[in-house]
Amino acid sequence: MKDIIVFTEAPTKDYFRSLIYLENKGKAKLEFIDSRIIYLIGLRLYYTFGFLRWFGNKFFDKPLDVKRVCLMGVLKSFSYYFRMLFTDRIIVALFAPYSWISIYLFLLKKLGRKVVYMSSWPVWDGSYYVHKPNFIKLYFWNKFLVNIPIVTVSETAKNNLSKYSNNILQIPHSVDINLFKTGVKNKKFTVLYVGRMIKEKGIRDLLEVAKELVDIEFIFIGKGKIEDEVKNCGFNNVKYLGFIDHKDLPKLYASSHVFILNSFKTSKWEELYGIVLLEALSCGTTVISTDCVGPKEIVSKDVGILITQRNKDVLKKAIVYAFKNKVKINLMGKRGRKLVEGKYNVEDLSKKWDEFLSSNF
Repeated sequence: MKDIIVFTEAPTKDYFRSLIYLENKGKAKLEFIDSRIIYLIGLRLYYTFGFLRWFGNKFFDKPLDVKRVCLMGVLKSFSYYFRMLFTDRIIVALFAPYSWISIYLFLLKKLGRKVVYMSSWPVWDGSYYVHKPNFIKLYFWNKFLVNIPIVTVSETAKNNLSKYSNNILQIPHSVDINLFKTGVKNKKFTVLYVGRMIKEKGIRDLLEVAKELVDIEFIFIGKGKIEDEVKNCGFNNVKYLGFIDHKDLPKLYASSHVFILNSFKTSKWEELYGIVLLEALSCGTTVISTDCVGPKEIVSKDVGILITQRNKDVLKKAIVYAFKNKVKINLMGKRGRKLVEGKYNVEDLSKKWDEFLSSNF
């Protein structure tokens, strides 16, 4: 059994479905460690002191939608910075470039720890980043990445990281095809969005299109900064369902005719893959997505429609096309299900993780 520490600034477990599947099958033991000590301390203080909650609520106009953090969780994250220096366990590290964590990752490498770097970040020339680079950060990132075992989510990330290491394997995000499966479509033509309610997801343009296409039902699922704009839009054909438990999503995917991902690139963010696209396709639902770097690797003309970013007219045209060509859309949905079964099945991709870790450690 592989004993694995998942060390990351993004502890979203959907990113690690294949590893979790290995654990569920008794082939691995996982422990998730959130690297963001200062952030966790801040959340702990936020829940401890009323005046901080008041200030936060005043500043954000509503209570912050964050999880409660226990003191033991903060202490655990802090302690693991020391414990991992001496561990014999496998460390899967997922971090965006170019943060100061590179110094610590380099130290783990020099100490001979069993580190696998995981990434979906597409650009590795210092021109596009989450954390602003400087000479020191770039130096340690470059030193850490040389000949380190790397798992990339996308082919683009693999190609751009190949200048550092020959030991790279692409393993995309995965879907449990036994959970996300096909079902009966709604009688009324339905367009579905699932994800964070933020402007970068193109929510506002999608609302504008919904306003014009009154014969089509639009369903929005998720939480975020602009959720009130969806909730209070006043359009009869728009339903906002808020947060939906993961186990209840497959039925909503399967009953919809089209799934929309209208994201657009910003100076520090892009849709790097699109797990929701895979979930929709697994449920036999055609997808319409913008041509961000991740969706471009998933969406072909066989299973969906790829559109340009920040273009409301093109978005509307794609939805209208789907509405008027239901037979073609149904066929695309069937091909989408086949695509996921063959390429994104969590069982198959968990085997790739298992084999890669075994070959390196």
